[in-house]
Amino acid sequence: MLDASCSWTERKACPACGQSSDKNPIFSQALMEFRRCASCNSIYAARSPQQATLDRLRLDQIALTEAQGDRGDREFEFTSLLNWISLTEARLVRKLDRVMDIRFASQALAWPEATDRLSHNRAWEFLLLEPDSNDFAGLRAAITRAAPTAILMPAELDRVANPEALLVALKEVLPSGTVIFVASSCADGLEYEILGADSPSFVPLDRLTMFSVKGFEDLTTRLGLRVIEVSTPGRLDAVILDRYFKSAETSTIPFWSSFFREADKNRLRDLQILLQRSLKSGVMRFVLET
Repeated sequence: MLDASCSWTERKACPACGQSSDKNPIFSQALMEFRRCASCNSIYAARSPQQATLDRLRLDQIALTEAQGDRGDREFEFTSLLNWISLTEARLVRKLDRVMDIRFASQALAWPEATDRLSHNRAWEFLLLEPDSNDFAGLRAAITRAAPTAILMPAELDRVANPEALLVALKEVLPSGTVIFVASSCADGLEYEILGADSPSFVPLDRLTMFSVKGFEDLTTRLGLRVIEVSTPGRLDAVILDRYFKSAETSTIPFWSSFFREADKNRLRDLQILLQRSLKSGVMRFVLET
């Protein structure tokens, strides 16, 4: 962010609903300026770097992780996503047997091991990260070669320079009827509503865009993608807020400060269930169809 040679692009409108940025309030977080859309409630960086720059930074992070030998346990995460895909297959009465996994940012090192062990009768291909152009030419070519029946895209819409361009690239090369599984942060989440820029989950370069449910529905509808499912299945909103209020002695927010300081495990569990059912969790999932 301090590199003078890095090229930044001003976002003149909300990347979700398209409302002009001059109508949306601005705030700062870790040297970056963000806006919250007054129309759809999405949060987005006022400026974004080029996609190739973001890719190169993530390649450096991957190399550092490999050098440290940090592989992590991905089996639980994979099982959750596999269940999501299986439930969608049952709803559509259709087998999704060729999955392309697009994770530009994490490139989870232990992930292929989990897929080999647990993904029976399903081909699972990983898109390797390479510095790409802003029109995602490399992604288009990879998808054309693989011809997947489903695309899995966990969290990447948060982190790309231009989320709309990524979705357009997918739509233009995927045949009709291809299913796209999207997981991302949700600007409607209670954590962001209460704490705003003070949220501990707010990491600027990993949160260039945080869509609201309405904002993402507006974007996908405008692009001609069909929404099959919307959910907010996050599990940690109540825990994160509980830790914040019990550690921030000087923070006083009407109702919520006392709510969390007096909360036990049962109250936190009930709150989390309420957030999931009311689409107010900080994690959002969409199933789309081209």
